[in-house]
Amino acid sequence: MNAFNQYLEQRRAEIDASISDIVEAYQWDLPSLKECVSYSLFGGKRLRGIVLIEACQSCGCSFDIALPFAAGIEMIHAYSLVHDDLPCMDNDDYRRGQLTCHRKFGEAMAVLCGDALLTMAFEIMLSSTGARKDLVCRAAQEIASGSGPKGMVGGQVLDLELERKTPDPNQIMKMYSMKTGALFEVAARTGAIVGGAPDNLIDALGGWGRSFGYAYQIIDDISDIGESQKEEDKSTLVKALSFEEARKEAERALSDSICCLSVPGLDERFFVNLTELYINKLGGLYAP
Repeated sequence: MNAFNQYLEQRRAEIDASISDIVEAYQWDLPSLKECVSYSLFGGKRLRGIVLIEACQSCGCSFDIALPFAAGIEMIHAYSLVHDDLPCMDNDDYRRGQLTCHRKFGEAMAVLCGDALLTMAFEIMLSSTGARKDLVCRAAQEIASGSGPKGMVGGQVLDLELERKTPDPNQIMKMYSMKTGALFEVAARTGAIVGGAPDNLIDALGGWGRSFGYAYQIIDDISDIGESQKEEDKSTLVKALSFEEARKEAERALSDSICCLSVPGLDERFFVNLTELYINKLGGLYAP
């Protein structure tokens, strides 16, 4: 494991510890709901939360101020996965090497678990005392926008509408941008916002996040080729174009993301390193 991957692992562990503390400190009336929420929260890379923290620190602000928002955006991501796995959507049996939430706890509890994660996320973020209150509210509004109809939820709707249809590359690109790109965009923007950054830095980091998140989804779909039994129902850019054309599109988006970072006053090193990590990952993928 190289130094940058070790750094990502350190950051992941820090966010995990923060989320664990939040769950333990929360006033639970129902142990069954706590168990379900805890089960669904752990096992991911925490990349959105890490991006948020790094955006905050790149603007000269502290780790502690960003942490409640990093935990919040990871709770929102976890809720989206719980709901995506439900029988009415992707109907998946496994997530991150274990049974999906609805397979372990039942469909109704999985719906409520996702609801709990979403609402807890905003409770945690809006209870933050580290940043200025106006910045806290602006950051929470930013995350709500990227998570809702104009972003992640809208992208999931489009994903469902594209199932079993002739793949349309423009619609699939739009879906990737909304479903995944939007949450990376608001992670980067939110970190800069709570860090008190000027608008030009917020916009630069947001531009990086949207292009990076879009490429991240293409790379994720390319990596998953042949692994899903339901793959024939899903619309992907590989189906709409070809393996090589999808890879070129991801390369273009990653290149665009780095271009967004050329702004005076921004410490762009983390974002360049993360982008280069995924450029290398993309270069190691080959058509099946």
